[in-house]
Amino acid sequence: MAIRLLRRALEQQPANPVYHHTLAEILRAAGDTSAAIESYRRAWRLAPERPASGIDLGDAQRHAGHAEAALATYRAVLSASPDYADAHERLTTLLHERGAPDAARAQLADWRAAIGADRCARRRLAACHAAIGDFAPAAALYRQLHAEDATDATACAGLGSVLQSQGQFMEAREWLEAALDLKPDIGWIYAALLSDRSYAMSAAREAMMRDQIASPRTSERSRIDLNFALGQLLDRRAEYQQAFEYFAAGNRLHARAMPFDRDVFDDRIDRIIRVFSPALFARRGATGLASEKPVFVVGMPRSGTSLVEQIVASHPQAFGAGELDDIRRLVRELPTLVDTRAGAGARFPECVDALGDEAIQALAMRYLAALDERAPAAARVTDKMPFNMLWLGLIALLLPGARIVYCRREPMDNGLSCYFQLFSQGLRFAYDLGDIGHVYRQHERLMAHWARTLPLDMLTVDYEALVADPEAQTRRLIEFVGLEWDVRCLASHRTERDVRTASVWQVRQPVYRSSVERWRAYEPWLGPLADALGDRGQG
Repeated sequence: MAIRLLRRALEQQPANPVYHHTLAEILRAAGDTSAAIESYRRAWRLAPERPASGIDLGDAQRHAGHAEAALATYRAVLSASPDYADAHERLTTLLHERGAPDAARAQLADWRAAIGADRCARRRLAACHAAIGDFAPAAALYRQLHAEDATDATACAGLGSVLQSQGQFMEAREWLEAALDLKPDIGWIYAALLSDRSYAMSAAREAMMRDQIASPRTSERSRIDLNFALGQLLDRRAEYQQAFEYFAAGNRLHARAMPFDRDVFDDRIDRIIRVFSPALFARRGATGLASEKPVFVVGMPRSGTSLVEQIVASHPQAFGAGELDDIRRLVRELPTLVDTRAGAGARFPECVDALGDEAIQALAMRYLAALDERAPAAARVTDKMPFNMLWLGLIALLLPGARIVYCRREPMDNGLSCYFQLFSQGLRFAYDLGDIGHVYRQHERLMAHWARTLPLDMLTVDYEALVADPEAQTRRLIEFVGLEWDVRCLASHRTERDVRTASVWQVRQPVYRSSVERWRAYEPWLGPLADALGDRGQG
């Protein structure tokens, strides 16, 4: 109805940019991205002095997989409005996502030159540096902001978070606590402090956290953070029932805000299994680029992927790139690249068979070029995005020389660890025990399919075996990735590298076994997880 009314209004006022922009917003919400892009384009053309219309156009193009068009749009916005922060932020992020960290850093330098002494803009600039893993300039900016105004809680918090990512936990605590002294309602800081398991929270700080949970003025976002944080604190004290109650409260709030649709997920798995058949691999052959540089570490979140990457990254000929979003972005762009005569309008994975050999090689070259820019001298680069397991069929076509390390963990422990972790983005299934169990079994089904059909070398690493016998499993892992043995891989916790995942503290500790069978302490409350897994969760 709204779309029809707006189109009728545009018949009367075709040059009204507000109508075009409003129509674009409604079309985008309705899922008609192509029509939304055209309406955003008209709105911006009619009112080029409104950079927000250009940003919305670029965002819609990016979402639809038209990354080059989005880059051009953001650059056009900056050409007209050189100090427009949203455009700098979007352009930097997209350049970094597409594997061009040097170009992203150059864009941030341009932004720094444009903003002068503006504190708000410099805060955003610091946060953008941190978001792309450029931690040293982020820390310098936060320190500068604090030196100018010691009451800036955002600067203190930002600096503490950056220092944690760099493994500087002692100093990080000081800055995070300073931020809470200034502004006790920043909920995520409590969780950040408690993610450092050597941190001892004072009684006064705990009382402050409980006051924030009880306060009606606390935002829902902060309330989620605070419930997870208090759950962590009580878990550390072995007060398991109370800990679970707080974790459950935080999970309920998150699941309510971002529900998970099992049917949509199952349909995706079904379609991937159907499309990536032995016949497809036989028909397409090895048309990609057979580089041995990429090592994909996949599996369920919280299954040991960070530990495995840290071990490999401790080898002097390897580099740990972390959770790269490169493959998922390529998947998003695929429908725009297929031969229009063979696969017009097809989505992933159905569009894959319509990709020409030249397109496959171009995509493979782009992925490898991004790895080379991140680590030009490394013989192996790990990409530990766990849900790259969804895209292993495409990876096999693009990169027939890649190696796959599949991390597997006992399902009840894996599920509990997901439920107790507040992830930075995505993973909507992780906030409901039944959904976690359902996704675990579906992931097993998909990995069994890949084991039968994938024309790539794949090694399964069981978390329990790795922590029980680190040397044997580490030697097995290093041999699989094709590197000579190096004793430094046995002391991976000493490897200095920036870490941006939830395991920022764990990967800097010696291998420990305390997470094995942790679920038994919470068994009375894990019925929904066990039921979804079947056989009371044993796998």
